[in-house]
Amino acid sequence: MKRALTIVLLTAVGFYVLVCAAMWALQDKLVFPGAGRGDRGVPALVPPAVVGFVGAGAARARIATVAAQGGAAKPCGVAVYFGGNGEDLYAAVYSAAELAEHGLEAIAVEHPGFGASAGRPSVASLLANALVAVGHARTRAQELGVPLVVVGSSLGSFCAVHAAAAGGVAKLVLRAPPTRLADAAGRAYPWLPVRLLLAHRFDNLEPAAKVVCPVLVLHGDDDVIVPQAFGRELAAAMPHATFVPIPGRGHNDLELAPAGVAGAALRAFLAK
Repeated sequence: MKRALTIVLLTAVGFYVLVCAAMWALQDKLVFPGAGRGDRGVPALVPPAVVGFVGAGAARARIATVAAQGGAAKPCGVAVYFGGNGEDLYAAVYSAAELAEHGLEAIAVEHPGFGASAGRPSVASLLANALVAVGHARTRAQELGVPLVVVGSSLGSFCAVHAAAAGGVAKLVLRAPPTRLADAAGRAYPWLPVRLLLAHRFDNLEPAAKVVCPVLVLHGDDDVIVPQAFGRELAAAMPHATFVPIPGRGHNDLELAPAGVAGAALRAFLAK
């Protein structure tokens, strides 16, 4: 009986170790599902989004600029947008277009290894790409004489917070941000030793205190991917953050357009 029980236990342990090994090997696909899918171009907008590049060589990444809407002589600001882990440039342009409806000139940024952007996605490559893209957007904002707004959604919040912590940002907007990637992954896979297996140590809490600009955190109360508690914790860690819960919304349905569920909060924040 003991021998049979030992065999069962060893088999269970061996199976668990194999599952852990498989999850470790597959983690890049889980963390960066939007990478490696090829170039889908950009959506057909009127006027069209203008595609360009920032960086060079292995760090060359695509951007797409969406003109401000509303007919004003010049935009009220320049916004640079960093999307989630499933957003290539095609997807990111839709969020940029929502920002443009607020009168912002919006620049969507593609993560390294996504779409037609060079490199491989990692903590280092995404954060370095963020600084280059924000530098490009800052130059454009200075040319126009308008504020620079940095916007990050989900995984893109790590890029946005990192850039804002470096300074030179007028306002920061975060949509469904995690505190740390390990926190969100541990919630999704409670049966795995996530903190031991995870190679991509994205962290919003470490630089949070260095973000001295006004911050708006938008988070749905039905978010099961990145629970709202993470957004609240991150907002509390920033000196000048306002947390706005969005009732009845999950992780991927927080529309930023003026008529969207988060539109009014964003409009009020931009007007301050």
